[in-house]
Amino acid sequence: MEKVSRQLYGWLAFFAFFGLTLSLILTTFNIDPVFIKDQTLFHQDTAPVRIVGFFSYFTIWSNILVGILGICIWRDKTHFKAFKNLFATGLIMITVTGLVYNTVLLPVFPPKGWYWLTSTLMHLVVPVMYNYLWITMGPRGVIAIKNTLTILQIPIIYLAYTTLHGIAIQQWPYKFLDLTSEGFIIWLLGVAIIFGFGILLIALYSRLDKKQKI
Repeated sequence: MEKVSRQLYGWLAFFAFFGLTLSLILTTFNIDPVFIKDQTLFHQDTAPVRIVGFFSYFTIWSNILVGILGICIWRDKTHFKAFKNLFATGLIMITVTGLVYNTVLLPVFPPKGWYWLTSTLMHLVVPVMYNYLWITMGPRGVIAIKNTLTILQIPIIYLAYTTLHGIAIQQWPYKFLDLTSEGFIIWLLGVAIIFGFGILLIALYSRLDKKQKI
């Protein structure tokens, strides 16, 4: 990949980690010019609990992965076996993050105070930039339908963590994953819709990956 393209991935990593870092600082120290009550996942005003809640969101997982991948491409450190599948995983996760948040969650839970900045970076700037860079600059040949299960490994791990964690503490990051309150059928339906959408994205991106020539 050309140096200019790698530098742009470096900027992608910067935006991802800037959003993550600022959001973590705001969450940890409960800093915000506008008083916000119960903005944290577990609704408790203690730093350790807020930090655990922070790392329990799919948005955080997807931005961390994209940030790491951006650094790998920027530093030209992509010559390892798992890179292609990890890149595809990042593509699917950050796309789901952007689409679900902006269409489902944002209208109901708009960010307040400084969180509008971190939310815009993590839910809009990073997803759009990652997709744009991949489509226009590559890398190419990174996503294939036959690797669907491998690509979805991290989302599956996230689901297992969220389910076990939620059952243990009776708190959930997203309403559609609330197994306790919504019941197994609603939970299963939510999981099926999200993973079905992820599989559909893999199929669509796989076709696009084959058509694009870099």
